[in-house]
Amino acid sequence: MQQLCYVLNINQSLIPVYHPLANPVERKNRDLKPRLAMMEGNIHTLWNEQLPAIRFAMNTAKCETTGCTAAYMNLARELRTLDEVTTDLRSVIHKDNFVPEYTPNLNNNPIFSGLETSYPTTIRKDAFTSYCQLNY
Repeated sequence: MQQLCYVLNINQSLIPVYHPLANPVERKNRDLKPRLAMMEGNIHTLWNEQLPAIRFAMNTAKCETTGCTAAYMNLARELRTLDEVTTDLRSVIHKDNFVPEYTPNLNNNPIFSGLETSYPTTIRKDAFTSYCQLNY
């Protein structure tokens, strides 16, 4: 498996089973639990109906370190609210699904501007680390 990841230039990030705090999924679950408890109140059978609203809130909350939302980091655009979807003039005019072209805008984004210079360095470090791990 390590050789396949090396050939495909994939950086594997393994998490130990005995340390769940390092797992980003566990971190999101830790954020989800209190929000779910606040939304459901005393009725503990309707938690699955509250999940879409909580997930939307978590995806549209700005991160302090990056200054961007999780949705923007994954999709390169902000999520639209239900009100924006129903009153969107583009859907009335075009009568078709609108897919924005966000690829040209990525070059102007300050978050992605340093990727071109740091990516080759990261690849070289990963290759060296993999080489050292294979020899020891």
